[in-house]
Amino acid sequence: MTERTFEAALAAQDAILARRALAIWIGAEPTFTDARSQEPWWLSEAEGGEKLDRARALLRALAPRLAGRARLARLAGRHFPGEPAPRFCLGALVDATSPPVPGAPLDEAALDAAPRPAPAPREGEALFTVTPDPGVVEVNMAPAPDLATFLRWSEAVHAAAAEAGLSAVRHRYDGQATDSGGGGQLTLGGPTPEASPFFVHPQLLPRLVRYLGNHPALSYAFAGECVGSASQGPRPDEGVRERHEELEVALDRLEDRGGRLGPAELWETLAPLLVDAAGNSHRAELNVEKLWNPFLPARGRMGVVELRALRMQPDARRQAAVGALFRGVTARLAAFPYREPLADWGGALHDQLALPVFLNEGLRTVLADLEASGLGLGPAIEALLLEPPEPLARVELAGAALTVTPALEFWPLVGDVASQERSGARVVDASSRRIEVLISHPRGLDAGRLSVNGWRVPLHRAGDRRQLAAVRWRAFAPSPGLHHGLPPTDPLVLHWELDGERIGLELHGWIPGGGAYHGLPADAMEAARRRRERVRRVRPTTAAPPREPPGPKGFTLDLRRLDSTAAAAQTCAGGTR
Repeated sequence: MTERTFEAALAAQDAILARRALAIWIGAEPTFTDARSQEPWWLSEAEGGEKLDRARALLRALAPRLAGRARLARLAGRHFPGEPAPRFCLGALVDATSPPVPGAPLDEAALDAAPRPAPAPREGEALFTVTPDPGVVEVNMAPAPDLATFLRWSEAVHAAAAEAGLSAVRHRYDGQATDSGGGGQLTLGGPTPEASPFFVHPQLLPRLVRYLGNHPALSYAFAGECVGSASQGPRPDEGVRERHEELEVALDRLEDRGGRLGPAELWETLAPLLVDAAGNSHRAELNVEKLWNPFLPARGRMGVVELRALRMQPDARRQAAVGALFRGVTARLAAFPYREPLADWGGALHDQLALPVFLNEGLRTVLADLEASGLGLGPAIEALLLEPPEPLARVELAGAALTVTPALEFWPLVGDVASQERSGARVVDASSRRIEVLISHPRGLDAGRLSVNGWRVPLHRAGDRRQLAAVRWRAFAPSPGLHHGLPPTDPLVLHWELDGERIGLELHGWIPGGGAYHGLPADAMEAARRRRERVRRVRPTTAAPPREPPGPKGFTLDLRRLDSTAAAAQTCAGGTR
């Protein structure tokens, strides 16, 4: 796929929305970190060290990439509860109608002056700000009227961050690749608060709540590592059960109101229900605190909805692809009715629907719905959205293939959610891991027998020629954390037998055989090497039949709940080959 093909696909969606007179502006809040640093301000703290200097460098590199004229200033930052002073905020007011002039001189003194209130952009102007968040600096992009502009601005932001030595991705010591850690939220609105699509089309927001509830792939396919009720963007059905039931009542009543809904009624009805488990409206998958909020001075009545269940994308094109998807869904819901009742997924929401196979199927369903609505994104955008996650291992046996892929895990909060509400970062027990194991047979025959650490793994049919399962285990003993005394499982040993042939895989959490990594990976290639060396193919020897797990508990076999002494029943020998 060439850049020109991708840009043409974005332009095609812009043209479709223009023909339908759908004005849906899109913004973003990309976050960047120093991927080589282990200092607290690049891991968990909002401010400290050289963070302010790096933010200045980012903004100075960004402004000339956006427009020919730019005014830089230090603005009044937000003062969070429990913090001694307001956080810094650096702003660039740019003339969005003038072409970029790389290397243009800027007013250097303005960023060091006393903070002043943020200016209100006039027509043709756009305000970009750079602020700190735990472990990252955040770029608050101005809302873009179309995807073409959104991509151009996103490319400018990523390039400026790289020039300032900041990254959208991070590699851990074991080679695991993750995002910056600060999220990659998107915002949807209009050219003015009054012209917001959520007010021009009063049923749009209730439909969006229903649509996201019925398509979990939109909640999880682009989410970060921390998902579920303890995350920064939980779904309504991951919180208090009674509140979710009240949401169904509210949506029914809003639908009965038809086109008579006003901004105040829309906000007053949904704001108390689109919240996290502590009742915080900021930490919710759909954040409406800036929709029509009279209690948030200056920025509460903007007609804006923020999508928070999104990780930071590694590059500008992927950020634009995700933006195109959610803008397309918004356009589809503005143009056509959607009256499906909220689904009650129960335990399948986490156990099954968050697995990679089902996320892919769910995304394809949404993309087909957009195509049927005349809002298809095209192959270039869809290819990025459907790009599969990197597997941990893939082996073949008797004409079939077994693929092991990391799966989302849902980490619980340690302690009471209300007691951590004022903290910049909350503590979760992140010691559990989950994998999806998919067995594909071209002739649709028996998938064979699969075991893990001495336990049989029940397989579930996923189509005519595929069977799958998920496995959860404890990767390390956390402190603080849950389940004191529960030992970690390392390595995780998979044993697959099919048509009289057998093969084994060891998945190690650290360097096989022990030892320490000498610093963080130098680059993506070194990180990939460390990931590969933690997976070893072994030759199984004759062993006792695997033990049968207790009654069926869904797709995920949780090793933490099984007899840990049975792990010794699975023996492998012979080393790698």
